[in-house]
Amino acid sequence: MSEYDQANFKGVYQGQSLVISSNITEVPWEIGSAQPEVCRILDALPPGRLLDVGCGLGRNARAAFERGHKVVAIDIAEDAIAASRRHHAGLDIHFEVRDACQTELEPGFDILLDSATYHAIPSTSRLAYLKEMRRLAHAQTRFHLMTFATSVYGMPRPLSSHLSEIVTLAEEAGWSIHTVERVDYRGNAVAIQDFAQKKGLNIQLDDQGRTLLPSWHVELHPAH
Repeated sequence: MSEYDQANFKGVYQGQSLVISSNITEVPWEIGSAQPEVCRILDALPPGRLLDVGCGLGRNARAAFERGHKVVAIDIAEDAIAASRRHHAGLDIHFEVRDACQTELEPGFDILLDSATYHAIPSTSRLAYLKEMRRLAHAQTRFHLMTFATSVYGMPRPLSSHLSEIVTLAEEAGWSIHTVERVDYRGNAVAIQDFAQKKGLNIQLDDQGRTLLPSWHVELHPAH
């Protein structure tokens, strides 16, 4: 297993390092607001029953709620869910501690949202994850998956993925590919400064000083 397969996603919310080789003690995906690309996706969707997978501190879940969706948001990190419940208290968002590969949720979601969760799942468990998402879907479900793409300006392999790898696993799990686009995922530049230096990464920043990480946005539909 790579160091990324063993990443400490629970501990990083407690100030522990996310990976063994570098000092990542701030949450790299926490930017204080919803992901701009997620907001763009949500703005194009009619309201429905939405599952936010790997919700972190609930920024995207809140953005979905504010757009009229009925939101269930899950994360494996207890501290993240506890913080989400505090930060978004009073909103009808169901924050729950769940394993994305075995959620034990009832199926029937209209929208599945994965904002940088796929690459956080151990590579040996990604097929199980995609199969679990398929179990939660119905015939008209739309699964929006955003994950790091291989790029000279991006994250190292195997944290980033070739599109062919994603497609192969998705089709095996019962999904069909509807659309694919390259997008930029924003992140906390300070959090990954040591990591980027040690790995020799050439990470670009936006005008607000956030990382611009090349990513795939793959829209999946249930295969018929």
